[in-house]
Amino acid sequence: MGRPGGYWSGMGALLARLIDDAALFPPESAPMDEALSAHRAATGASRHARRDPLVGRFLCPASRFAELRTHLVPEDLLDLGVIADTGLEELPKTLDAVRAEPRVRPSSVEIALPRDADQARAAAVTIARLPPGVPARIEVRRSPGWLHVLDRLAAARDSAARVAGTLADEAPSAAALAAFISACAERGLPFTCAGGLDQGVRGAAHQGPMTVLLATAHAAAGEPERHVRRTLGRTDAEGLAGDLLALTDVQARAARRLLVAFAASDVRGVRAELAAAGLIRTPDTGEDMSP
Repeated sequence: MGRPGGYWSGMGALLARLIDDAALFPPESAPMDEALSAHRAATGASRHARRDPLVGRFLCPASRFAELRTHLVPEDLLDLGVIADTGLEELPKTLDAVRAEPRVRPSSVEIALPRDADQARAAAVTIARLPPGVPARIEVRRSPGWLHVLDRLAAARDSAARVAGTLADEAPSAAALAAFISACAERGLPFTCAGGLDQGVRGAAHQGPMTVLLATAHAAAGEPERHVRRTLGRTDAEGLAGDLLALTDVQARAARRLLVAFAASDVRGVRAELAAAGLIRTPDTGEDMSP
């Protein structure tokens, strides 16, 4: 893919809008005003500013949307990912409020299945009750029957529903994450990674975006789960970056058709990690950062 100039180092197909800003969530758990200020600085998220092509949605619990509105400024224009922490029943009301706020755009909703319910059946009920017009991400726990949940989500996509899976484990092992990625690849089911995955390349328990991207590329190419698991266990940042740069555009786009987004509570840290690996250039050069 080469190393052209500009913000990207030949990685646009892999990195465009990869990182969802989860600053409100652990481990950062930033106050709302600080989280929004940092998001603006990271993305230029206003009507008159350039956008950082790496960063996607700002994730906000439904229970805190009213609070978020009090911290918006007139220039804001946020792509908002709503986490449905108040339940599926309250979600339409929250989305009505989001749609009525011109300074945000509803880009996704993330919904957790009831813990005490049959997960596959709960997935079917949730899909049937999804609000129209906004892509949904449904959390998948690796509890008994989790593969049947993925089957339900894949079937919904075949019916034109805009759903993706989200691994709900806070700190999955390499084996657990490899199983999830491989299962999604087998079904052609897009997924997101969230929770405990933004710690950089520090071992199998905390896979960073480079390992997840490369592992997803391997899964998309049909490589066996053991190869995906081995990639997730890698800690050689330079080698990972080199392997990512070696992907063709076809391979990169296949990986991103699966990996929708990577939620990180420390966006600046992720950007610094990717810049140190030579995958992006720092965005403070005054260059046009359009992907």
